[in-house]
Amino acid sequence: MEHTETPLATADKKRIVLIDNLRGLALVYMVFFHFLYDMTYLVPTDWGRRALAANEGVVVFDTASFILLAGVSSAFSRSNLRRGGRLLVIGILFTFVTAFVFPGQAIYFGILQLLGCCMVLYGAFEDFFQKLPAPLILALSALLFALTYHITRGYIGIDGLFQWNLPSELLQNSYLYPYGIIRGGYASVDYEPLLPWWFLYLGGTCVGGYVVQYRDRLPKWCFANPLPPLSFIGRHSLWVYLLHQPVILAIVYLIQWIFHI
Repeated sequence: MEHTETPLATADKKRIVLIDNLRGLALVYMVFFHFLYDMTYLVPTDWGRRALAANEGVVVFDTASFILLAGVSSAFSRSNLRRGGRLLVIGILFTFVTAFVFPGQAIYFGILQLLGCCMVLYGAFEDFFQKLPAPLILALSALLFALTYHITRGYIGIDGLFQWNLPSELLQNSYLYPYGIIRGGYASVDYEPLLPWWFLYLGGTCVGGYVVQYRDRLPKWCFANPLPPLSFIGRHSLWVYLLHQPVILAIVYLIQWIFHI
């Protein structure tokens, strides 16, 4: 989840509303997917199960887009350390709340914790990263993202080229889940580990750097706001993320009550 402070509008530069719209679009789809999830596992319904299965591939692309945009927006932040720390604290509180309300479906290292950690890491080493050539970071980020994409399945590698299975000692460890190394039986409704997503976020910061560098050359439609509601959601995505699940639950239980599902 990206924070409401980014991208920042400066005194002499207009806000790049396209980033808000893209982030808002990604969040709208995320809310839709969570609705399907609730209609599958909380009610449940057959149509919800079928729709959820049909959207499983799309939600991976949507998550990737959201994380990439978070990296892009970090180039506009005054303090990624402060933003990341605040987001990380909120994410930890979110884990405690979900563990109390939904013990069997608690969120351990979801999107909030992921982005909080990514922002803190980038903020702590921002000067170092900015001294490196952006093409080098982009290339390494893409390669490492591809290599670690299947780490939650217990191996590192690229399908069709090579595969290295993680040692069983690592897979039996219960505390490596923030890095994508999970043991059998691990479950979390929203699980987005640092590997591989940190590398996608880091690549996004390079894209954001290019956006800042060539801001004056961007076409006018990047600054236009044809869909104010969508850009509003994108600017306030943290609040939308925090509040959307209670609203969805109310709608789901209302549907259950009306149709006696």
